[in-house]
Amino acid sequence: MKRNKLTVLIPPTPDNVNASEWWPVKSDVNWIETVYSDNKPAPSKLQGVDVFIGTDFTYEMAKFADKLKAILIPAAGYERIIADALPNGAVVANASHHEAPIAEWVMMVAVALDHKLLQSHKTFVTGLWDHWPGRYGPYRELFNRTFGIIGFGAIGRRVAKLAKAYDMEVIASGRSNNHSQIAQSLGVKYCWGKQGMKEVLSRSDFLLVATPLIPSTLNLIDEQALASMKKTSYLINPARGNIVNEYALYQALKEKKIAGAAIDTWYKYPTEETDQPRPSTHPFWELDNIIMTPHHSGGTDGTRNRRAQTVAENIDRLTSGQPLINVIDF
Repeated sequence: MKRNKLTVLIPPTPDNVNASEWWPVKSDVNWIETVYSDNKPAPSKLQGVDVFIGTDFTYEMAKFADKLKAILIPAAGYERIIADALPNGAVVANASHHEAPIAEWVMMVAVALDHKLLQSHKTFVTGLWDHWPGRYGPYRELFNRTFGIIGFGAIGRRVAKLAKAYDMEVIASGRSNNHSQIAQSLGVKYCWGKQGMKEVLSRSDFLLVATPLIPSTLNLIDEQALASMKKTSYLINPARGNIVNEYALYQALKEKKIAGAAIDTWYKYPTEETDQPRPSTHPFWELDNIIMTPHHSGGTDGTRNRRAQTVAENIDRLTSGQPLINVIDF
């Protein structure tokens, strides 16, 4: 039986790359390319579209989504999809595949923070020996320290493997005990609930935030949580900015209530191609105990290619009437 081609809305592909190469589908697809602004197409572009590839969905977009069957997110986060706006029968599926590069970034910044790498470089290139151990004193090492993980999904598990390779003790916490068995297989002490999170916060030398942003994790790491950490500990956040309270984090770093932080996910982002907003209302960039990166820890060619494969597979599944993979349960 001949199937109707799906109409799929996408942002423009790179020059000299056609849509079926960028999203490697096996089925015949009617591609519609349009410019996205602030991660969104003009709402009217949703009219007549079967599949929308994007990270955002609003009530205004829903007004025009008269045929929408699926939203395929080429990323992990789904907090910018308004579930109540979804048309009846439309499904949402995501594509993660970013745990390997994010885990590499996590261990990179852990070492850099602990060894004062950026400060050492900045002073030494000017001719100063301020960070020479003969003058600065001895540095710490990751060996035999404690790495704490809040959220034990794909990223948390990948980081646990790498931290164990450094001969670190790894402890993790989550909302339930669902991950206990896999944690045990990785040699990770796993605890859950509020008490479990308290233990991870208080014991960790390095604390990784690796939970999705959902209503229950908004401001999860607040002033009280930061106060329960060691003054010698580091916070590492490649998850979502708003999981960590913006003001509480800035104050904790400014007042040296914790030793430092590495932050990859922020509170403000560009919305146009050329705008340059500061990532926070607070001047984190003036602090000397933070590593700041522009949400790039998972932004590798490997991540993009793996996500494109998953998105393409879901388009093929929808074409052939099969269930989609990675469907989000709102």
